[in-house]
Amino acid sequence: MRQLMLPSLVRPRGGARERDPAEARRTRLAALRRRAPRLLGRSLRPNRLVTRVAALAGFCLLAWAVARYTLLGAAAGVAVLDWSRDAGLTVGEVLVEGRQETPANQVLAALDVQRGTPLFAFSPDLARERLLSLGWVKDARVERRLPDTIFVSIEERHPSAIWQNLGNFSLVDEAGAVIGGSDFARFANLRVIVGDDAPQHFIELFRVLDAEPALATRVKAAVRVGGRRWNLQLDNGVMVLLPEAGIAEAWARLAAAAAAGALLDREIARIDLRSPDRLIVRLTPAAMATRRGQGA
Repeated sequence: MRQLMLPSLVRPRGGARERDPAEARRTRLAALRRRAPRLLGRSLRPNRLVTRVAALAGFCLLAWAVARYTLLGAAAGVAVLDWSRDAGLTVGEVLVEGRQETPANQVLAALDVQRGTPLFAFSPDLARERLLSLGWVKDARVERRLPDTIFVSIEERHPSAIWQNLGNFSLVDEAGAVIGGSDFARFANLRVIVGDDAPQHFIELFRVLDAEPALATRVKAAVRVGGRRWNLQLDNGVMVLLPEAGIAEAWARLAAAAAAGALLDREIARIDLRSPDRLIVRLTPAAMATRRGQGA
């Protein structure tokens, strides 16, 4: 779990150091004892911190709800927030768990909160919506935790491929969601997929390819053709043309041919698997010139 540094609504004067967190907490509790309504009574005794905070929070929530739905309207709501701020119920820290790839500055921007903001003025629901708009964030949970903490739990996406489209590159997850990103060197082990609709279809293709592990490891890129089928580029530059239907059977034929001999080690430019009953091989231009010179 990580703590994010929040900007402050109140700047220290004269460059003085911020107060120790324990001292700040004691000050807030003193403010609670001075300002809390009498109806809370004994719940504000120093040895009953949990009851005290819970009762105060209950009062704030009740007052906030009543203010929103009575003739007093927004003015009363503002008054309640001001009172809760004076009582010490303000944002002091943000705790985040599950964040590995999502930049901290993006999380803070999505939360849109500063140190000193009234805790009850912060909306966890709106903050969650903004977090879900971030590329790395698959799901998020946001909570207010009394007396001064915002807690965020993030579930991040896992990149499954690098999508190339119109000259741009983006990471995508197994569901085809675009993550974005720019540090692609860290994900050099991922295959590249190319085409407008490649993110929506690549995971089905990858499942078929992985059924033949020895051959699958040689696939470096998959190009979507006409929104109907795929071409594969192997690590030695060979292009494999897959059929529109029967991909698994065609891929198994190629795997068997590769295992039976040194097919993929020859000077081949293209292997066409679109015919269900045969495998068509095209040599490289250099190999074809050599064969012509030998009278083959």
